[in-house]
Amino acid sequence: MEKAHLYEALYLVNHGIDEAVRGVQRLKKSPKLFMEAYHKSMAGLERRRSMINLQFMLEMRKLEEIDESYFNEEFNVWLSDEPLTNEEICRLMRGVERERKLEGKPPLVQFLPRGKGTKKAPKKAEGVHSPRKVNGSPTPASGVKSTVPEDAHA
Repeated sequence: MEKAHLYEALYLVNHGIDEAVRGVQRLKKSPKLFMEAYHKSMAGLERRRSMINLQFMLEMRKLEEIDESYFNEEFNVWLSDEPLTNEEICRLMRGVERERKLEGKPPLVQFLPRGKGTKKAPKKAEGVHSPRKVNGSPTPASGVKSTVPEDAHA
């Protein structure tokens, strides 16, 4: 839906024709140029400009009408007073992600495969560690040796 570059291209065409017209007007001042050639040049440039502008505007009108119908259908949901359902949100986000993929952009969200539940990993208490070893004996403090044999607690 990015159309600014198209309008910029049309501007450049029109600007180029303006420059050509100015050049022909400067040539008109030369006594060696026939008036008939001057008028034909000016008329030809302006005719081509009008044809290009007309064709461009007709094509852009078609694109704008297509976009208008698309946005009217797709995004009237946003104008509703009713909140979006989860299915509508997912459908809209999938459309956004499809567009981003076509543009070569990375995804904003990742969808889980349909029909599969999520597996929840057991939560671990962060920062809480038991001072006991697997066999139940306390861990010695750093730099302190225990006088009790390792197998005495078993």
